[in-house]
Amino acid sequence: MLLPKTSGRRPIIAANARCDVLIVEDSTIQCLEMADYLRHANLVVETAFDGAAALYSANKFEPRVVLLDYNLPDMTGVQLAEALRALLPTTAILIMSGRIDGLSEETLQALGITIFVNKPVPLGPLRQAVVKLVAESTKGEAAPKAKGWLSTGTGGTRH
Repeated sequence: MLLPKTSGRRPIIAANARCDVLIVEDSTIQCLEMADYLRHANLVVETAFDGAAALYSANKFEPRVVLLDYNLPDMTGVQLAEALRALLPTTAILIMSGRIDGLSEETLQALGITIFVNKPVPLGPLRQAVVKLVAESTKGEAAPKAKGWLSTGTGGTRH
């Protein structure tokens, strides 16, 4: 099979492009604010505003960490986490919400959710947790085990 000539130019996006973080949040302002904040830590960040776009981006960019909202317009964060876990078994998944009706520690553990983030999202601790998770991933470590709830640090149990 012959490949087309590229006249010496490299493709803009590699065939297996990989990003550090995929943020899935239906609030455009919140999503872009988090993305900008994480990019200041030299992370490669992609964004999606609903579950369908998130699945497309996850397949395309194979993120090391996914930060997803619990309430999305086309599915719940739990439904999306199930699909993402099947697609990306070693990716760390953080789920965030201001409303957590019916979401238990058992559900988080069953889905392999690394950390739950309470909204409003604490950007400083979030960045620390994401940078740590990306660093672990680049060392070849699998998705970290569930660590709990992020409110002022990098996880703990919910009280």
